[in-house]
Amino acid sequence: MMNDGRRTLCPEPRTLNPVFPFILHPSSFILLLALFAAGLSRPACSQTTSGPAVQAPPEPDRIERLRMHNIAPTPAVLTGFLQNGFPRGTRLTDLPTTPALKSQVVIDAVVEVSRQRVMEASPILGRLALGLPSDGIRTIIQWDAAQQRPGERAAFETDLMKRLRHNAVVALGLIGDPKRLYELAVVFDHEKDPNVKIPCALALSSVGSRQGLSYLIGEVGRANRTTSVVAGEALKYITGHDFGPAVDDAVARRNAAAADWKKWWKADGKLFRPDGEQIRARRLTPPIRPNPRVPRTVRDLVDCYAYENDPRWTIEGYDAYERLRLLGPDAFDDLEKILADKSESLRIRRQAIILYAQMTTIAYTNQPRVASQPARAYKAIKRLRWDSNPEIREAVKQWLPRLRKAR
Repeated sequence: MMNDGRRTLCPEPRTLNPVFPFILHPSSFILLLALFAAGLSRPACSQTTSGPAVQAPPEPDRIERLRMHNIAPTPAVLTGFLQNGFPRGTRLTDLPTTPALKSQVVIDAVVEVSRQRVMEASPILGRLALGLPSDGIRTIIQWDAAQQRPGERAAFETDLMKRLRHNAVVALGLIGDPKRLYELAVVFDHEKDPNVKIPCALALSSVGSRQGLSYLIGEVGRANRTTSVVAGEALKYITGHDFGPAVDDAVARRNAAAADWKKWWKADGKLFRPDGEQIRARRLTPPIRPNPRVPRTVRDLVDCYAYENDPRWTIEGYDAYERLRLLGPDAFDDLEKILADKSESLRIRRQAIILYAQMTTIAYTNQPRVASQPARAYKAIKRLRWDSNPEIREAVKQWLPRLRKAR
């Protein structure tokens, strides 16, 4: 079975996704930057402010890491840790060896205070978003940096601060403390990187500000597969509308999504006022799990194979591949229809190219019925050399030479 180029998730320290809370951040959207100020002079010990009706469940692994490091997942203890670090007298060499980077424990605490909406922690997070970590966090950063090779320490510390700032921005949006509007506005105004400005724009909306809305509309208008997708997801949570785009949308669909958002902005955007509680409820509502069904068409099977273990299907990717293989020449017409559909999902379309080329050049070359198939497949795939989607052109570049030899 061919590798379809799926991306892997980033290594530790794990971070908050700027749009989807409490999951690993894809490598193409990671490392968000910020700068700013406002602080807490002493550990806060008051109660957590009541959160929204919907709250993400605690992550057992995260809670266990905190407990292993003697940090109870309670508002007062978490806030004290983010302000002061590990208790005085703690030798970091005596702490558990997993995780090796103790900044992961800081991120765990940031995620947990955002999950519980601990308002008392927001001043510390505001300073961290500005690049002004508390004394406790700074000590942990220095410890982690000291474990690196001397020549790599400066770059490591810079990268780590970006991750911590990113988490602080996302957490401030989830906590929703309106007193942090100033810090978020400063971060938004000073940053040029869209991977920083997008989560900051979402956080600003979560505290009732319109400041980042026009920027998000413009970012969707770039119609790429990275920041435009994240900006579209942010707008979905802010407005309740879902115009896209999705990461596997073709260029035509991404342009259509950009046009839909621009149309909404022109008609309703100037009067729209973000509602932080609604935004948080949308973000934290568990996704609807689809009812699985049996794939019945060639496209269904390619879809199932391209999105392995997708909950929409009753069979897994390997089973879908085997069913396609058994269909043999009977699948060729439908595969060509998928290839020609410029609005089709990029992953499905790319996988159809690979499957068509594989089935033509490898699996069925000894069958009389498909003796002329390599020439037919070569002609069908050759037409895609000037496709508007670079992902499709890359797949064509990979497989066309093999078909040329098989003709």
